[in-house]
Amino acid sequence: MKRFRTITAICLIAIAIMVAGNIWYLCSLYQSIKEQTLQTVSECVRRADILEIITRLNGSSHGDDDSFIRLTLMVQGEKTLTGDYEYPNLLDNLNQTMSEYFHVIEQSDNRMPKRNDAMLDSIFKKELNNSGLYPELASINPIGDNTEVCQGLWSIDFSMTDGKAPMYQVCFSPLNGHILRQMSGIIITSAAILILMGFLIWYLLHWVSRLRTIEQMKDDFTHNMTHELKTPVAVAYSAADSMLRYYDQSDEARNRQFLKIIMQRLSFLSGMIENILSMSMERFKSMKLNIECVELKPIVEDVAGMMELKADKPVKIDIDMPDNLSVHADSLHLGNILSNIMDNAVKYSGEAVTITIRADNSTLTIADNGIGIDKDNLPFIFDKFYRVTSGDRYEVGGYGLGLFYVKQVIGLMGWSIDVKSKPGQGTKFTIKFDGNEER
Repeated sequence: MKRFRTITAICLIAIAIMVAGNIWYLCSLYQSIKEQTLQTVSECVRRADILEIITRLNGSSHGDDDSFIRLTLMVQGEKTLTGDYEYPNLLDNLNQTMSEYFHVIEQSDNRMPKRNDAMLDSIFKKELNNSGLYPELASINPIGDNTEVCQGLWSIDFSMTDGKAPMYQVCFSPLNGHILRQMSGIIITSAAILILMGFLIWYLLHWVSRLRTIEQMKDDFTHNMTHELKTPVAVAYSAADSMLRYYDQSDEARNRQFLKIIMQRLSFLSGMIENILSMSMERFKSMKLNIECVELKPIVEDVAGMMELKADKPVKIDIDMPDNLSVHADSLHLGNILSNIMDNAVKYSGEAVTITIRADNSTLTIADNGIGIDKDNLPFIFDKFYRVTSGDRYEVGGYGLGLFYVKQVIGLMGWSIDVKSKPGQGTKFTIKFDGNEER
């Protein structure tokens, strides 16, 4: 168990590290997509700026009638070690050169109208939509204007080229939704893996807890079984030792008494061993019941009389059923079922107990006024080796097989059993003779 705990702790730590790493990766991915989004917004600003100037050029005498603008652009390349020229980021350089060119025209032509801020914002929003961005608010403000307009919004400073002073401050609604949609695939799969991993950890710990309970039940069974076996063995041993040490051939009554005690204890041991063997599932699978039509009341009365005789406390058993009531059952096992239930009623009760037995064509109920069973233990009383270990019940003799036997045999007969109990008010078992009327 210690090794299991160590391995489990190591695995949980490793999972926690992986989860933390995955969160870090998602945060990094978010920042990366955000930077790409801001770059896209910056390109939309550049295009909007160029298109706004072109619109003003077309509306001035500087433009042609067909609105066709001819440009001659020069892009400086970078010389390599081999003497060739490369043009890295050609499209970006062209856009920057074009932007500079139109601003030169704007500054040199006094006939051009002044910049139309409303048109610039409108073109900017269209460019954003064309790029798949849909902020609720978006505006372009010249540097130096009131910067409070960007309060609560995302903003970037737009420069004509890298290294130059910014021209505009661009404000727009946060684009978290757009970024999260870009990340939706990895977020969903990561969440699904995390949920599945959490479920598997819970399921593993749940079953480990159950296995520990079963192990505790096994230990309890070993302890109880040892105690149960020691008592009859000790009594039989004492009786045999007395006969050997103090044998008196003339005292026949005394010798018979000792032999009777030995036979009773050996018979008790034989019955206990048989009960344990009968609890084997393989034994239950191969068990052959002698199902026949038997009268119920005589069997109940015989078991009740035996209980009243062997009990070490006052026991009152009330029987209420028709004299001619018959059921299809194995009479031997039916007697054992009744004996187990009534024996528990006697064991788990106070100084005296009253047992009420009622039956009709469909059900048999056995109720007592004992100490009852709490709701936490009630679902498990038919489990193999299970015994209630709270209070003084643990001190009651037994090895947790009686009600397991009851449940199994009732199932083999085609019946069903239900139990209701409240602490301090007693317990009621209800056996339903499923299919008894059809037979």
